[in-house]
Amino acid sequence: MSETLFDYYARQGVLPTYGGLRTREAFAAHERARRRLFTGKLGLPPSAFRGARLLEFGPDAGENSLVFAAWGANLMLAEPNTKAHPVIQDYFRQFDLTSRLSAIEPSSVTSFPVLPETEHGFDVIDAEGFIYTIQPTSLWIEKFARLVREDGVVILFYYEPYGCFLELFLKVVHGRYQRLAGVSSVEAAHRCFDAKWAAIPHKRSIESWVMDVLENPFVRLRYFLEARKLIEDMADAGFELYSSWPRYDNGLDVFWFKRELAPEDRLRRQAEFVSCSRLSHFFGRKHFLFEVEQRIERELWGLLEDMDALVENFECDRAKRCRERLGVVRDRLRSDGIISDAADTARSLETIGSVDRLLLLLERGEPPAIEAFCARDHAFIESWGLPSHFAIFWKAR
Repeated sequence: MSETLFDYYARQGVLPTYGGLRTREAFAAHERARRRLFTGKLGLPPSAFRGARLLEFGPDAGENSLVFAAWGANLMLAEPNTKAHPVIQDYFRQFDLTSRLSAIEPSSVTSFPVLPETEHGFDVIDAEGFIYTIQPTSLWIEKFARLVREDGVVILFYYEPYGCFLELFLKVVHGRYQRLAGVSSVEAAHRCFDAKWAAIPHKRSIESWVMDVLENPFVRLRYFLEARKLIEDMADAGFELYSSWPRYDNGLDVFWFKRELAPEDRLRRQAEFVSCSRLSHFFGRKHFLFEVEQRIERELWGLLEDMDALVENFECDRAKRCRERLGVVRDRLRSDGIISDAADTARSLETIGSVDRLLLLLERGEPPAIEAFCARDHAFIESWGLPSHFAIFWKAR
């Protein structure tokens, strides 16, 4: 596919993250949410941005950029959609932050130039939301390594495959129902997902979600960034994991503070912790394995591959195989060797049962039954997985 995510959004004629921050109260609420994320989950408080030279790729309307500016960062923004530039400039004027905006470049990650004045010159690089679509990852990892200074950080927000199982499943439900019922994409989403969409706090319409997820050709398995490989690829470019959400570092590791782990030992521990967290990412709940289990990892990956294939072509035999693989996962959740709250286990078992029943309805091809199930099944309505991951990498000396 030669199209980029920018091309896809340009065809839609929208700014996908525009939230319409019309008042200082609305901006303050957005700043508080970002403060809680960066301070509470990522260990990087607002004071870390004070005076920082920050390069943000793909800011879209610039609402997160405003927060970085309010925290004292000096910003260069790289946004290939020139229609977004006036929106960004208006925002910075509205909230008296224009002095913090040094430039808006009409560049993508791949076209952004590495010049003498930019090489190793940024304290922070921020790339949220779109970065997983740029393949191969070496295109941006190597560029970031040249742009950020020693002791600088790179902030990433991306889709992780194991966390995206339910995201892919929703695309399957949407596509299969739309073809069976012969209705528009948006109408299919309303019929299947109105109850689910209403059950979560959000600032955008279901139509925006249809465009951003259900119809988005980049919300597919071949683009997602697998956490373990991302850590290894970043390490090859000279970066160490600083923090992440969900956690990739084992918070239960205890040793003398003066002990320095060898890089290969640190990477091995992180890889093991990520592998033991697969079920947690899959369901968006705590299901931590005591040890790495290759069989479960194979079954989960097989589920992802099968579900991804069903997005384009719904085959009953493949749907049946998904249900069989879910049975293996169900048995593992019921067994020993998992750190999990009883309530979380019960909810995830309900999620498996819900997916199993809905897959069966999709196989039978009965639109009214699919509609009724999606509107009333509690486990379907409340289950979302953990598709969105944050990771911060530090360019070590």
